[in-house]
Amino acid sequence: MMPPFVCEVVRVHDGDGPLWCRSGEKVRVAGIQAPDFESAEPCHRPAARRIAYTCDDVAAERARLIVSRLTLNRRLICQPVGTSYKRVVARCTLPDGRSLSCAAIAAGAAVRWNRYWRQYHMGDCR
Repeated sequence: MMPPFVCEVVRVHDGDGPLWCRSGEKVRVAGIQAPDFESAEPCHRPAARRIAYTCDDVAAERARLIVSRLTLNRRLICQPVGTSYKRVVARCTLPDGRSLSCAAIAAGAAVRWNRYWRQYHMGDCR
């Protein structure tokens, strides 16, 4: 397993990443799915196959703003768990100790992506 690293977030693309770190790393937030700017189709909760939200630009911008408020110009501690499209997939912890994945879910920016949640050993949100 790769060692954890500090990511001072300087840019956020959408609710599940990438987050751009000052160091140049691009981080995909582990275990969640958020609306994105690339799709206009409904997003589904992966396990239940029910529509969770619509993936359109309005939903994507809302998710991006929520995650930006949580992370922008803050230092996260990120534990790499994999790679995806030349990005580090990581479990990141906010400065207040909360999981970024759990905080994004709680704020309505994303839903839990069960397949990857289990694969990356995300644990429980508190």
